[in-house]
Amino acid sequence: MLQLPYLVLTLAAVALSPVGAAVTCKCLPGDPCFPSQGTISAFEKNLAHPLINPRPVAAVCFPQDPSFNAAACDAVKKNWNNGVFRASLPNTYQFTSWESIINTTTIEQCDPFGNVNDPADVCFQGRVPWGVVNVTKVSDIQNTLLFASKHNLKLVVKNTGHETLGRSAGQGSIMLWTHNLQDIDFSDNFVPKGAPHGTQGASTVTIGAGVNWAQVYDAVAVRDKVIVGGIGAGGTVGAGGGWPMGGGHSILSPFYGLGVDNIVEETVVLPNGNFVTANKYTNPDLFWALRGGGGPSFGILTSVTYLTHPSEPVTAAFLVSHTTSDEGRLALFNEWVKAHPALLDAGWAGFWPYKDNQFFLTLMALGNPPTNPKANSTLQTFYDTISQIPGVVIDLEVTKPYTGFQQWYDENFIDSQKGIGFNYTVGDFSGVPLAAASVLIPRSNFENNTEALAKALTALDDARPFLIGGGAVSKPDPDEMAVNPAFRVMLSDLTIALSWNSTTATPQDILAVRKNVTRLADGVRAVATDAGAYINEAEIFEPNFQKSYWGDNYPRLRDFKRKLDPKDLLIVHQGVNSEGWDDEVICKTV
Repeated sequence: MLQLPYLVLTLAAVALSPVGAAVTCKCLPGDPCFPSQGTISAFEKNLAHPLINPRPVAAVCFPQDPSFNAAACDAVKKNWNNGVFRASLPNTYQFTSWESIINTTTIEQCDPFGNVNDPADVCFQGRVPWGVVNVTKVSDIQNTLLFASKHNLKLVVKNTGHETLGRSAGQGSIMLWTHNLQDIDFSDNFVPKGAPHGTQGASTVTIGAGVNWAQVYDAVAVRDKVIVGGIGAGGTVGAGGGWPMGGGHSILSPFYGLGVDNIVEETVVLPNGNFVTANKYTNPDLFWALRGGGGPSFGILTSVTYLTHPSEPVTAAFLVSHTTSDEGRLALFNEWVKAHPALLDAGWAGFWPYKDNQFFLTLMALGNPPTNPKANSTLQTFYDTISQIPGVVIDLEVTKPYTGFQQWYDENFIDSQKGIGFNYTVGDFSGVPLAAASVLIPRSNFENNTEALAKALTALDDARPFLIGGGAVSKPDPDEMAVNPAFRVMLSDLTIALSWNSTTATPQDILAVRKNVTRLADGVRAVATDAGAYINEAEIFEPNFQKSYWGDNYPRLRDFKRKLDPKDLLIVHQGVNSEGWDDEVICKTV
């Protein structure tokens, strides 16, 4: 069962440790400490379903692999870039780099598009777990946590695998797969556990940890409600895992707040196996940490209860433009940076992707016509200004009413044939390797550092920024929850994502791409003073991740984490209290 091609990093980590340093490592398959088959079988009897021992999904394409199946291989290749397909399985991720082990000298992957008939082209296990627990009961989580703790195993958690930092994958790991926790329950009068008598109830939806945002959107729309949630083609962002635990931003955030601002209660299994409820009245310290502290550092979510809001019509605005000169491009960005604060204050939110000489806007305002009386005139002023810039060409300018958020989402992220402007169902890619970075740009930089910021933005050939700050995002006290305080002062989240060719890239090629992402993000950070970063769009080389992801909240988070999880059972790369652990989170030097 476990005789698979693994890259053993443990001895290398020990050899590279400082002389005299103490090193502790997780127990991997093949290590003397790893539990016997009999011990694993005894553990399996306590689970609701048999333990899954997956190979990488592409193993069926390798003639020398025991799982080879030509017909299954055809299906895998056909669905390779299908995010919904990838979210439905325990052994796949949205971005294939997290199925592989990649370091400066080695790539261990399972690429179905390479020379699979060459005996030297092996389907490596990579970071696909050796064992997967199909979670359908709380006891499945409890038993797995106790088993992993007793045997010092590397533990990971996956709901959909829409992950840029690889936290839901891990070499030699056992996985809690929460995908099948699919409950969706509504309440018109939800009162958190432990609330004082007379506490007013709220309109909410409680979802299981495996539910994705497309499912939630469909469910709330039937009830004429709307909810703050993640945006991605096909709905592959999980609604009950890393998204809320990292903060959760949305195109609706300026109107209703971040995801964490809309959470009223969570149920969670702690590292010691206890099943608890967390809200502002019951386990408030845990509730504070869960709302932005990063997943799964403080426990395994089983459910999240979100506020829902009355649905109302929306107005969307779309722009497609291109520039014919460097001077025109810089002038366009200069005006866009200047317009940022006014547009958000006038009630617009949305996305502004750009690539090479193309610049797009996909914006949304509440109401039809917009509720904010300044919305249309403010946006038109920006359009009129850029239309007079030499070297700027407006190819499309459309304003369209929608019955509500759901229609806008369906037509621009689900059915691209009805979309306008930037094609998000194509642009939101899956089944490729990825290196990503985030910069939360504060309002003060748009107002006081306009020209320098515009130059830094034009230095990027390709970016996917989100205009999702201000408004309701800026209202809560930064100390109210663990989410990065930088969200409260930012206006746009700039994201940078680069890829490479999995079949031909060398370790040096991949390292260069990853370093380039950091270099590009650093160019914006150099002028965007006090900028933070969004952990859910993180980069592998994020400098000073503690400050970037959590700001002044980090010391409190780390202290709470050490008390809650003294054995580092729920430890992830660049997570809270991950100092000293290697990049694969296998060995720790203390």
